[in-house]
Amino acid sequence: MDDRILALCELSEDLLFARIPQDRMAYYIDASLEAGRNAAVPFRGQSIRALYASEHIAITEKGNGKQGCGVILRGQAVMGKAGCAVEVYRDSIRELAAHSTWQGVALTTEQALEVHLAHEFFHILEYRSGSTVADRLAPVERFSLLGWKPTAHITRCCEIAAHAFAKELLGLAALPNLFDYLYLIETGKLTQAAFEEKLTRMEAML
Repeated sequence: MDDRILALCELSEDLLFARIPQDRMAYYIDASLEAGRNAAVPFRGQSIRALYASEHIAITEKGNGKQGCGVILRGQAVMGKAGCAVEVYRDSIRELAAHSTWQGVALTTEQALEVHLAHEFFHILEYRSGSTVADRLAPVERFSLLGWKPTAHITRCCEIAAHAFAKELLGLAALPNLFDYLYLIETGKLTQAAFEEKLTRMEAML
């Protein structure tokens, strides 16, 4: 599965996606992918759990990540001056692993957990650096009114970079947001046809 297409799928979820000029799509996805891959280079060959231990990041496991409005969390980082920690929701991770078969191979629960730990580790790296990937990329105009053109950053660029970091660090075959789409398909929340149509639309934008 092409990284750039999956990255564009992620970008399309940004609230400001419609404000991104067509000729700037590649800029945002390529810069975000590169940022994630480069961030993983110093950590190659190390396990994600060893990295958490060496960086003094606590891992707290909880049972269920169900929130309001049907939202299901699988993990989240808690960051502050006192330190950083990551909460992971074991039941939600297990559900992802059970419904994420790609090319005949399914994630194990431990692999699914590592994906989320790696994803959140990247966000902690961003926090500790004092700036995010989105902050470092050019903003887009939110709207234009009588010469007033307020801008904002594309926050989904951080998610693309986190996906790229996890893929590089863990040696995954595809960006891990693919597993989220597979989960939606296997649980009946998204049809295979709709997913393939989305991939075709994303590819046409590149």
